[in-house]
Amino acid sequence: MISCLLVEDQTLVRLGLANLLNLSDEIVVDGQAQNGVEALQQLEHRDFDVVLLDMRMPELDGLGVLTALQKRACLAPKVLIITTFEDCDVLVEAMALGAKGYVLKSIELEELIDAIKLVVAGGKVLQPALTDYLLQKQIAPQVILTAKELQVLKCLSLGMANKSIAHALNNSEGTIRNHVSNILAKLEVKDRTQAVLKAISNGLV
Repeated sequence: MISCLLVEDQTLVRLGLANLLNLSDEIVVDGQAQNGVEALQQLEHRDFDVVLLDMRMPELDGLGVLTALQKRACLAPKVLIITTFEDCDVLVEAMALGAKGYVLKSIELEELIDAIKLVVAGGKVLQPALTDYLLQKQIAPQVILTAKELQVLKCLSLGMANKSIAHALNNSEGTIRNHVSNILAKLEVKDRTQAVLKAISNGLV
């Protein structure tokens, strides 16, 4: 069973999500918190596979929780943001702080369960509707990538290593390394994580 900590300040939303997720035979909501302070207190005393984290909360918001979790390094659980369109402006910052993805609170239950399982397995969850909304609120410089570079960038956004990308795209690992270097240069970033974040901002993935 996947153990979840659900962090949401609206009682009805929190209880509703918990009850729905507990109907699954793969996921159990082992903890609930109504603000970031309560969430960190629970994380001090027990381990969870994933944290479902709201952004706007009293006392300590979602970004505050993510900042605190960064200090735990490898001991930090996976984090999936549950959000509304009103919270979109902070999503890129949340991803930079280590969140593994984001979903709308209006998501269907089966989609939410799939998203949780993907995050726990090491993947990332990026909903197109929210990415499109972010793009509408930003004026991003145009970045021109080749078709192959876009394929590699998509793989990077899924957290794939060079060896896995090479196998998936039927290229050598050296060729993939070259593509990754070109992507970093064109996006003007230093590492793969920054490349994925900038790609989200520019609507490339």
